[in-house]
Amino acid sequence: MKKTNPPYSWLTISLWGICFIGYFIVSAQVAASPKQRMAAFYKWYGKTDAIPFEGDCYEADGVDVTKMDMKCIQKYIKSMEATGLFSSIYIKNLQQEFIKKQADIKKDGYAAGVDYDRYTLSQDPPTDKDLLAALNNSSTTAISGNKAKVVVNLKHPYKISYIYSLDLENNIWKISKIESK
Repeated sequence: MKKTNPPYSWLTISLWGICFIGYFIVSAQVAASPKQRMAAFYKWYGKTDAIPFEGDCYEADGVDVTKMDMKCIQKYIKSMEATGLFSSIYIKNLQQEFIKKQADIKKDGYAAGVDYDRYTLSQDPPTDKDLLAALNNSSTTAISGNKAKVVVNLKHPYKISYIYSLDLENNIWKISKIESK
């Protein structure tokens, strides 16, 4: 019998397989850049009906919180977590903030309320369109390992810089801190 060589050897097939698998692993590792994740955050922010309102969980006297519905707060935190935009660090800090408010109410009869937009740290927040324009035209991104910082310089309707710290969790960039200056 005559022995024929197959058109591809096992070595060739194996090498091609390794290349394709390696490519897909690298591609799947980080699906979106920090800047792309911030764009997703701003698009979510623009859908005001999608944003839970923590004020629904409070009874207040002016800006002072006098009573909190902790079941409502837990639902609020779970809805924030479900967006996939916020890191476990952000969620943990949020939980600690509400625990402190609850302790302050128990001790003093009230706790300081939040009288500004939590996501823009402003009483007169810019629109999602203004934020996206600033992200695309005047922002910087710095990545160091599994940490990133996106600085968005907003010039319209007023001048402010937003500093977003992101952490890489399960290969997804998530917001861990929001600051402004």
